[in-house]
Amino acid sequence: MPGPDHVSTDAAFGFIPWGPVLRAQLYSIVTSNAVAVYRGMLMEAVGTAYLTPKSGYLQGAISEETGADGSIIGAVLAIFDHNMNSVKYLAASTTGNGTIAGYALIADDPNQLYLCQEDGDTSSVAAADVGNTFEAIGTTGSTTTGLSLMELDSSSKATTSTLALKLMGFHPDDTIVAAAAAGGHTRCIVKINSAYLGAGAANTGL
Repeated sequence: MPGPDHVSTDAAFGFIPWGPVLRAQLYSIVTSNAVAVYRGMLMEAVGTAYLTPKSGYLQGAISEETGADGSIIGAVLAIFDHNMNSVKYLAASTTGNGTIAGYALIADDPNQLYLCQEDGDTSSVAAADVGNTFEAIGTTGSTTTGLSLMELDSSSKATTSTLALKLMGFHPDDTIVAAAAAGGHTRCIVKINSAYLGAGAANTGL
C-alpha cells in the first residue's frame, strides 16, 4: 500500500479487499494467456470452463480491461501455476500444461468492497462523487512485487450502470483534493458496479 504521501503520489497497488473477504474461489487462466495476471487485478469471466489437473473444470478468467463490464468477477487475491505452486504473477503467454497457464484465487462476492487508488488524470474524485460510477484503467503490474497497477479512472465519472465500479467512500486517512483538479491519487473504497455473479446482472460480453 502507498506510503504517507499517497494522495500526491501515483503509487497504484491494484484492488485489495476493504474489510473482510466475503468469499473467494479458484478460477482458471487459459494457456498462453494474452495479459499477465497480478495480485489486485480485476478479472472478468471468459464464458468458458477449462479442465484443470488439480480442481476439475473451472470457470476461466482474464483481465477486466479486455471486455464488457458486466462480466467482472472480482480482484485477484493469490496466483498459482498449473501445478498449484504459489507464484508472484503469471506472465503473458505462459504455456502451463497446454490447457491452463495457472489459477487465480479471486474475491468474487458481488458485495465485496475494495480499496484502490484513483489515477488523477485530467480530473480527480471529489467528496460529492460517492455513489457515481467509474471505469478501471490499466492492465500492467510490477514483476517485483507481483501487484497490479490497475486504478480507478477518475475522469470516467458517470451515473450509468454499465461502468465497472461504484464509488462507496474514501480511505479515512486521505484528504480529498478539490473537485475537478487533476493530480489527486486518493485511495477509494469501491464495489463492482455490475458484477458477473450479482443478482440481475446482464453478464454481457461473454
